[in-house]
Amino acid sequence: MKKVLYLIQQSGMLFNIRRSLKQLGSSYDNVASHSHQTAVIAYCLCRMESFSDADAQKAVTMAVFHDLAEARSGDANFIEKHYVTQDDTRAVKDQFSGLDFGSDLEKLIEEYEARVTPVSRCVKDADSLQQIYTEWVLYWQGNKLAKMWFDSDFNDRVPGMFTLKDSHPNEWWWSQFMDNDAAKDLNKLLGQKTKNSV
Repeated sequence: MKKVLYLIQQSGMLFNIRRSLKQLGSSYDNVASHSHQTAVIAYCLCRMESFSDADAQKAVTMAVFHDLAEARSGDANFIEKHYVTQDDTRAVKDQFSGLDFGSDLEKLIEEYEARVTPVSRCVKDADSLQQIYTEWVLYWQGNKLAKMWFDSDFNDRVPGMFTLKDSHPNEWWWSQFMDNDAAKDLNKLLGQKTKNSV
């Protein structure tokens, strides 16, 4: 029972570890929030690729646990990775050691790291897309560093992802209600110029 408690406590540690892959200054992201959103994206990607619900749920589990080792090894940034060696394999073994279901989780992380199966590749894509999503939100909030990273990632890593680029981080907030409320102008709410604006 203690081993299960320790695993839960380590997952809680991820709330205290800020994401540092790219130093963006005003980032709101921590490893726990990153893992959560990666899991949501992974599920969506799997279903968009016509994977079964079971495979998509496996992707969710994989995404939730994919950075748990960072509770022990930390989240090295883009520069630190050139100088620091993180023993995530050992961290994973130590985290899951002594758990009845530990070997299942260890195999899941090994599958993710190998990037051979379609599910693991979807999760890695989701991992990358979550970082790009964070850059996108931050650049809408005025972060120029985030905009530089976003523009680079958009052009080099995900060309053609115009649904995100042409959208707005708060569009979902009211978009589903616009059809029933003619008194509001979606473009005006989004801060975009309309035909009548000066």
